[in-house]
Amino acid sequence: MSKMITVFLAALFLASPLAAEQFVEGTHFERIGSPNSAPDDRVEVIEAFAYPCPACRNFLPHITSWERKQPDYVEFNRLPIALQQGWDLFARAYYTAEVMGLGEEAHEAVFRALHDERRNIRTFADIAAIYTQFDVTTESFTNTSESFAVDSRMRRNRTETMRYGVRQTPTVIVQGKWRLSPGGFNSYQQMLEVVDYLVSREAAALGLDENSASDEIAASDDDAASEPVGE
Repeated sequence: MSKMITVFLAALFLASPLAAEQFVEGTHFERIGSPNSAPDDRVEVIEAFAYPCPACRNFLPHITSWERKQPDYVEFNRLPIALQQGWDLFARAYYTAEVMGLGEEAHEAVFRALHDERRNIRTFADIAAIYTQFDVTTESFTNTSESFAVDSRMRRNRTETMRYGVRQTPTVIVQGKWRLSPGGFNSYQQMLEVVDYLVSREAAALGLDENSASDEIAASDDDAASEPVGE
């Protein structure tokens, strides 16, 4: 009986939310070595993702729900990552859809086609076919993918991927300074709690969040987190 109670308590602990004072740099989030220039009137959160990544498919409803709850001063963007050979096609498709003004439904449709419907995607034409449900022809989608606007986004993508040091997906970047991935957490919920902490901290530093606690207001980028967390 005592063993069952121990297992139950351990499971309860793993599922429980983390307290803000437990968040530790190096354990729950990492400082980016060469931070990108950040805006001074908002907090930018970037999701680095890849369409072929199963974890990104699982993360999608969580990050989508999180985004909808954010205040106006939080700017959410996505960064398609090509960490494996052949994934450039998916990054180009994402930017093509962006240039054509296709929205969140198109983004989810690609995940659904790959992971739920198990479509065999080998060429750009295969990817373009996914978008035809949004009144886009494969020809127009392919032509747009070769445009200067998409090419410039792809060049910027490669630069940002290296600058942020993204080596796995999904990864979340906060204000160009902080990087975190699911590996250090027991759930996506816990990961997003740390994202909330970093957003609140950056907002407080910019004077954007009137509800920030005084200790967060005092925190600077050079502060080292205090107590380590037992794994």
